[in-house]
Amino acid sequence: MSTERAVRKSLIESGFGLVELMVALVIGLVSTLVIQQVLTAFEGQKRTSTSGTDAQINGSVALYTVEQAIRQAGYGLYGADGKLLCPLGINIFYDGVVKSNGGLDFSVPVIIRPGQGARGSDVIQTLFSDSDFGSIPTTVVKKMPTPSAEITASGNGGLKQTDTFVVAGKNGSKVCTLMQMSQDPQKTGNGWNLQHNSGQYLYNPANPSNVFTNAPEYTIGDVVVNMGAFAQQYFLIPNNAGCNRSLSVGGATAPIAFNTCDPVPLVDQIVFMAAQYGISPAGSTQVSEWRSASNFDILADPKTTVPRVRAIRLAIVARSTQFEKEEVSPAAITLWEAGLPGDPPPVFNIDADGRHYRYKVYSTIVPIRNVIWGGV
Repeated sequence: MSTERAVRKSLIESGFGLVELMVALVIGLVSTLVIQQVLTAFEGQKRTSTSGTDAQINGSVALYTVEQAIRQAGYGLYGADGKLLCPLGINIFYDGVVKSNGGLDFSVPVIIRPGQGARGSDVIQTLFSDSDFGSIPTTVVKKMPTPSAEITASGNGGLKQTDTFVVAGKNGSKVCTLMQMSQDPQKTGNGWNLQHNSGQYLYNPANPSNVFTNAPEYTIGDVVVNMGAFAQQYFLIPNNAGCNRSLSVGGATAPIAFNTCDPVPLVDQIVFMAAQYGISPAGSTQVSEWRSASNFDILADPKTTVPRVRAIRLAIVARSTQFEKEEVSPAAITLWEAGLPGDPPPVFNIDADGRHYRYKVYSTIVPIRNVIWGGV
C-alpha cells in the first residue's frame, strides 16, 4: 500500500490535476475569443480601407475622364473668326436614319442635361473633332452643283477616305451638314474635290433634300472642317435599377438612353454626377455666376448663349463597396461650397440603406479652353 501511495503521489506531483486543466481550458477559450475579435475588427478595418481606396481611385479616374472630354469640347466647331460654325443646327444622317434634322444637340460644344440619370444625376454631352486638322477650316471655292456629291475646297483639310467633315455657312449663316469622305481628296485646277457619295458610306444620304427639312446648297466662302471620327460623347449614370452603379459613356450614332444599360460602363461605383455652367456677361471672359441646366438653356439661342459659357463646374460622387453595420454617412452631402452668385450648390441625397456606405466627392472647374482660344 505504501508503494501505491508513493506512485500516486509521484504522478500528482509530476502532472496537472482536474482544476488546473479546467483553468487552462478557460484561459485558452478566452484567448481564442479575444484573438477572433481582434482579427474580425482588423478584417473589417482592412475591408473599409481597401474599399475606400478603390472608391478614391474610381472617383479620380471618373473625374479625369469627364474633365478631359470637356477640355476638348468645341475643338473644330469654330471658324477662323472665333465664331460658332453651326449656331443654326446641323443635319446628320446615319445608316438610313436621320439623327439630327437641323437640330442643335450636335452643334454645341457642351450640353448639361439636368436630372436624367440615377438619383437625378446630370448628363454631360460633349462634341469635338478628334482630327489634328479640326482647328484649320478650309474654304469652299466653287458653288456646289445641284444635285452633287462633290464639294470643291481650297485645301484637302487633312481629310482621307471614311473621315467625316462638317460643311458650314460663312459666319454660321446656314444649317451645317455632316458628311463622310467616300474617297481621298482629289486635286483639281482650282482646289480639291471632296467626294461624299452614298452607298456604303453611312453618313451620306442619296438625296439630302429628301431626308432633311433644310438641305443647304453650299457655295463660295462657306467652310469645311475635318471632324475625323466625329467625337460626340455623353456621360451619365444609368437610372435603371438593374444597371451597375457606374459612370457610362455613349456615342453619336445612337440615341441617348437614360433609362437603360445600353451606354458602355467606364468606372464602377460612381453613384452621382452634377454640373453647372460658368456664365460670363456678354462680351466678357470672366465667370460671374454659376447656373444649373434647369436655369440656363444653352440651346435657346446658341449665338448668344454659347459664348457666355466659359467653364463647367463638375462634381462626381464615388461610393465604397463595403456595407457597414452602423450608419457612417449623412442623409445629404453638399457637393461644393457656395461661391459666386447663381444657383445653390447641388446636393446628393442618401437613403437609409445608402448611409451604411462611405462616399467620396470629387469636384473641379473645367475651362472651356477651345472656346476661349477661339476668341468668342
